[in-house]
Amino acid sequence: MDKKKKIILISGIAVVAIVVIIGIICLCVGLSKKANTNADGTAISKLDKFYTTLSEKGSYSVTTTVDENNKNVYAKQDDKAYTDSIYDGVESKFIIRDGNSYLIMDDSKTCYTYQNNQTNLNKVEDEIARIKDTGYESGEEKIENKKYKYEEYAGPTSFAIMDTSEVEESEVKTRFYFDKDKLVYIKTILPDKEQLIKVEISDEVNGDLFEIPSDYEMK
Repeated sequence: MDKKKKIILISGIAVVAIVVIIGIICLCVGLSKKANTNADGTAISKLDKFYTTLSEKGSYSVTTTVDENNKNVYAKQDDKAYTDSIYDGVESKFIIRDGNSYLIMDDSKTCYTYQNNQTNLNKVEDEIARIKDTGYESGEEKIENKKYKYEEYAGPTSFAIMDTSEVEESEVKTRFYFDKDKLVYIKTILPDKEQLIKVEISDEVNGDLFEIPSDYEMK
């Protein structure tokens, strides 16, 4: 094979390789775009992605904290849930299992049973499902010297660890802040004040949380 034919052959192979690479890149971009858009072509929100991630987990915990006197812990494991809410230093603890809810009073070692009540079994997922398709505005804000992308939704949420009942819902906004696709902060914005909540999520859940202490009096 003479030199001219070799150059043509090599050039042809190079063109084919470039075409294949471009095709692979276009395919990857197309798949990425498809994975990040709804059926109607609109972008999938980060909150929606977060909801999908939680829904696929068998167990997880979500801790939301303002300070030690205002904090919520929610843990889920299959068909059981645990909630520990502290508001202005007052604690309320529930275990949801077997179709019932149990109010746990550690001070008196007493357990009050609410038959056929699973109100908070899917507490976090239900609240996000209520919000995620209502429309939002995107933005970016610096918190503790780091910039986070956020999605701002109209109205209050149950994640707020403060009383919003005296404010018109139309005057309240809620921002969800993400580090990539990880939810890290939630801010409730009222006309005269704001509340920033730190969010911590874990897949490690202690199964003992869902057990009613054997030495507690059942009522």
